[in-house]
Amino acid sequence: MRKSLFAVIAAVCVAMTLGGCQIYGLVKDATDKEEGKIIMKDGKEYVGRVEMPNVNTKRLSIVVNDGQKTVVEAKDIATLTVWKKTHPERKHTLKYLPSEFLRKKMRKPLWMAVTATGPYVEFYTCSFDYSIPSSGYLKITSVQNGSIEHLALKKGGKMPKTISVSDISKRQKRKLLLEYLNDDAALAKKINNQDIRPDDFETIAEIYHP
Repeated sequence: MRKSLFAVIAAVCVAMTLGGCQIYGLVKDATDKEEGKIIMKDGKEYVGRVEMPNVNTKRLSIVVNDGQKTVVEAKDIATLTVWKKTHPERKHTLKYLPSEFLRKKMRKPLWMAVTATGPYVEFYTCSFDYSIPSSGYLKITSVQNGSIEHLALKKGGKMPKTISVSDISKRQKRKLLLEYLNDDAALAKKINNQDIRPDDFETIAEIYHP
């Protein structure tokens, strides 16, 4: 009788443990994944619940609509588009790209978010972590005492180049931006005269014309 009682108690404990693990798994899935679409460089597409990357994530998992989980290499991804299920109108695109840091230092590929796109230039924001809170807007955060970078890539260019870092002065940001966009004299004049802020990437992307 006592053995039977112990067996029942043990079974209940195991069931509770498994239930807790399952609940934890559901919660973790809900917080780590968002609605998303992955377009591979070979043209293949995946749509479903996708893992949100940090800046260094080398593989992404996505659970497609039929429930099948697929893991893909970041280096093979052309674009990752993510959105909150409750805000499908607010879609955010990320790309895994090598870049040119200050003083022409080349860096390995990193995840960066597309900030603004124009006919001749595209801007990105890059930091450690990417998430989508309940508002549906993309949240980009750095590690403690870290910085947030802004990069630009001209049409036909090989890789984005850093044109701003959060912990430098506005004067330095303006200088870096002018150096990169010096092939558009009219725009450069507006930026130099402070008619356009150096961080107004949407306006700059729209009017930049080399």
